[in-house]
Amino acid sequence: MQKLPAFSPPLSAVSRRTALKSLGLLAGSGLLGLAPARAQTAAPRVDGNGDPLSARYPELNYINLAGNENPFGPSRRVTMALMREAANSSRYPFREANILRDEIAALEDVPPDHILLGNGGDEVLAFAAAEYGHPGAEIVATKPTYLQLMDYAERRGAKTRWVPTTGPDMRHDLDAMEAAVNGKTALVYVCNPDTPSGTMRAPADIESFCRRVSERVPILLDEVYLDLLDDFAQQTQTALVREGLPVLICRSFSKLHALAGHRIGYLIGPPEILQGLQAHRMSGLNYLGVACARESLRDTAFHTLSRRSIRAGRAALEALLDELALPFIPSHGNFVFHYTGTPVREFQDFMRERRLFVGRPFPPYEDWVRISIGLPAEMAVYERALREWHSARDA
Repeated sequence: MQKLPAFSPPLSAVSRRTALKSLGLLAGSGLLGLAPARAQTAAPRVDGNGDPLSARYPELNYINLAGNENPFGPSRRVTMALMREAANSSRYPFREANILRDEIAALEDVPPDHILLGNGGDEVLAFAAAEYGHPGAEIVATKPTYLQLMDYAERRGAKTRWVPTTGPDMRHDLDAMEAAVNGKTALVYVCNPDTPSGTMRAPADIESFCRRVSERVPILLDEVYLDLLDDFAQQTQTALVREGLPVLICRSFSKLHALAGHRIGYLIGPPEILQGLQAHRMSGLNYLGVACARESLRDTAFHTLSRRSIRAGRAALEALLDELALPFIPSHGNFVFHYTGTPVREFQDFMRERRLFVGRPFPPYEDWVRISIGLPAEMAVYERALREWHSARDA
């Protein structure tokens, strides 16, 4: 394997202590014990006259802890690739996209025709929804989970057969999901780790489930959060695809790679299934997104920093929730799902008044909220707001 050059921080990085002092957030915050991969200083956003856009769009100054983004990137290598390739972005990236597909296939140890690229994980999930979500068909999924595929399939006339989680631990009930498969079932959807809970099933459980159920219907495993784990290679189910089982695996460059704004995702699956999904494509990829994704594949040092920073931020938030005696679900994602004790819409309004976006409702857990891991300074703002809310609730 080719040796990677030494990792260096992004161009905009400054020291953690300097950045936090400048925001006045260093003292008194229990969430600042973690070391971020980067301390981000964004350039001011201005209109054509040089005036701040936030004057007309104040939400630009809000902290987004709702989108499960990775705020610790992009890395310096990706930033340099973006600058280097900008001059070529007047072109469509059909050639470069083929190179990205081949490079992903090599990493996944599958032939290139086992990879289908899309504009983020959402688009490739929509491909599957369009293929399998026809009128009269059913999709089997747990609740709560990520809704993109089921929402799209239902708009096309399909129905979702919802299966409750196992209970307080909010894990997929794989036995109940298998039992829900019937003659109308077109596809089974499993997000592992799941959102909003962050729970996951052991790889042996997932493998056994896939082997049994894929004899009857195709399965889509959404693994967009799985590569945040240090033992990702031991957890993923790509071996089932190599064996030729009707299993699709979804990945994204939005989480580990910190490229949510570039919208690059892909499916791994049998070519005969991917050919059918490909027919539902409505647009190509964007040139700069492809360039950034290609560079990020090689930037394994940044992957390590991402995992470490997200894990530290998650642990700090969970420690705060323990201190405040707020129940939460131990998470394997870049977020934590915790109890609020009030309807989440009210909690959203409270946080929005403090310039914070937090997660939407996830029925049936209407008094729980999903909080994405942000930069340390952002999490410090959330800590102060949560303490304020907690004190007001107990008053």
